Amino acid sequence: MNRFPFRCSAVALTMLIGLGADAAHLDGADIPTGGLTLQATQDTPTGFGNSSGTQESLGGSELNALYADIEGRKLTIGITGNLEANFNKLFIFFDATDGGEASLAGDNADGGFGEINNLQGLMFEGGATMDHGLRFELGGGFLGVRFFDLIDNTASDVFTAGGPGSLPAEAAGNSAVMVGWDNSNAAGVDGSSAAGAGTATTGIELEIDLIEAFGATQGDIGISAIITSGDATFLSNQALPGLNGASNLGSPSGQTLPVAVVPGAPIPEPTAAALLGLAALATASRRR
Repeated sequence: MNRFPFRCSAVALTMLIGLGADAAHLDGADIPTGGLTLQATQDTPTGFGNSSGTQESLGGSELNALYADIEGRKLTIGITGNLEANFNKLFIFFDATDGGEASLAGDNADGGFGEINNLQGLMFEGGATMDHGLRFELGGGFLGVRFFDLIDNTASDVFTAGGPGSLPAEAAGNSAVMVGWDNSNAAGVDGSSAAGAGTATTGIELEIDLIEAFGATQGDIGISAIITSGDATFLSNQALPGLNGASNLGSPSGQTLPVAVVPGAPIPEPTAAALLGLAALATASRRR
């Protein structure tokens, strides 16, 4: 049975809008006022230093709050915080579709130097099986955002640029993942308290096309984020959701990260017939 029949005009229209619409304005600024639902607030003072508030984020890295919603085939995310320009990594993992890894294996690719395989043995709460993810890094003369597939063991660049001087970045990326990144946060948590987590306003915004990025979705999507050392052999205590006051986690093997679950409706992978129908509908729309 065709799970995605063209006669279903509402679904076809959603697909057409998703294929043709421009990305929302993404710049990494004013994230809490963007209308997204707050999914997690940091509860742990940073063990990776506290930034003085420049795009280089000299002094430290932190994650303050996670905002996210699913609408149609679009997942929109805002994460307030900052990543130090010393090639520390920010990993964001997604449990979006069938399959994936409950404990990270050692055969994955992240589009870089394979740092993701230094996370072998990292697990996720609630039996989440992570199937895709994003990796952020920033250093002298380079910044990169990479998308990886834990099922196919593949990875590709979302965008790269020439380091902190290229920030803030606005609506950078591709049709699957668009990114806005302002790394100048100086608010939020510090090394002794997490009380100010909600005051941070800048960080990373993402707009993800669920079909192009994940192929299909199971409905609700699990999200887990963690900042690591540059080679990913050492986990900080800056995770979202938070770690309830824990110190830096250290070696990834055997550690378990919490997961925020963003509600959504299942989106099946479109069939070839559906895609042909959508193409015809788009052509007819342009002729009017």
